[in-house]
Amino acid sequence: TQDAQDAQMTSLALKIKAGGATASAAVIDAMGDWEPFNAFGVVEGTAIKTRDSEDGAMLSAGINLSLSSGVLTPSDKTTVPYERVVVDGRTPEDVSEGILKDIVEKSKGKGRENIGVITIVGFSGVGKGTTVAKLKSSLVSLRSDTNPDRVLCWSNGNIFRSLTVLTSLYMQSKNLENVEEVISGEGSEELKKELMGCLSFEINDSTGEFDTHIVGFGVDYWVKDIETTVLKGPLVSGKIPTVARSTQGEVVKFVCAAVKKLTTVSNFDVIVEGRAETVDYVESDYRYEMVMEDDGVIGIRRAAQRVA
Repeated sequence: TQDAQDAQMTSLALKIKAGGATASAAVIDAMGDWEPFNAFGVVEGTAIKTRDSEDGAMLSAGINLSLSSGVLTPSDKTTVPYERVVVDGRTPEDVSEGILKDIVEKSKGKGRENIGVITIVGFSGVGKGTTVAKLKSSLVSLRSDTNPDRVLCWSNGNIFRSLTVLTSLYMQSKNLENVEEVISGEGSEELKKELMGCLSFEINDSTGEFDTHIVGFGVDYWVKDIETTVLKGPLVSGKIPTVARSTQGEVVKFVCAAVKKLTTVSNFDVIVEGRAETVDYVESDYRYEMVMEDDGVIGIRRAAQRVA
C-alpha cells in the first residue's frame, strides 16, 4: 500500500541521515538486488584494490629506503603478531566489542593504570575508522579516571603534512622547484634531519593538550591550529606523496617517541590505525588486523557510502 511505501521511505531516509555504517547498511538493504548498483560496487571495489596495491608499494618502498639508509633497522620491527579479526557480516559495534574483550583478557595482571598502545591495521573498506571510533569510546570505560580526553586516536597524516609544509618553505627559501630532488637527492639525508628537528611533540601551554609543534623556516605552528588550513593548503598540495615516500622511517621514529611519551609518561591510551607496512614498527602488546574474506563486500560498501 501507499502508506507502507511511505513508511519504508521514511525509515530509509532516517537511517541515511544517521550516517556511518547505519546509512550504508540501509542503502545496501534497499538497493542490493538492483544490478546497476552491484555493477557500481564492482567498479568501486576494483578501484579500492588498485589504490591499496599502489599505496602498499609506496609504503614498502619508503620503508626499504629507511632501512637502507639506517634510519630504521630490522630490529625496530615488532615481533608481536597481529590477531586476525574477520569482519564479514559483523557490525562495527560487534567488531569493536570483540577487540575490547581480547584487550581486557590480555591486560589482566599487568598492573597498569592504562592499556597503552593498541594498533589496528587493514586495507581500505574493512571499517577501520568506524571500529576505531567505537573502540575509543569503549576504552574510556576501562580507565580508572573514565576521562575521554585520555584516549587518543593517532594518525600519521598530519606529520607527513607538517614535513611537506617545511619542505615547501625550505624550497621557497632556496628558489628550488623539484621536490623529488630536494627530498631524495644529494644532501637530502641532512635536510630530513633538519626538517625533523623542526618538529616536537609536547604540551601546548595555551590549551594544556599534547600537540605537534612546528618551529622553523620562519613559522611557529601547532598542528591542531592549522590542520584544516595550512596543512591542506598550497604548501602541501601535490607534494605530499613524494615527501611521504622519502620520510617513512623518520615519521615512524617520531610516532614511536610520541606514543611512548603519551602512554608511559602521561598514562594515555592510544590507538594507532593504519597500514601494516608502517604500523609494524610501532610497539604494542595489542595488535589487530581487520580483514574481509569476501572482497566483493568492500566495493558494495563503498558504493553504498557514495549513494548515501
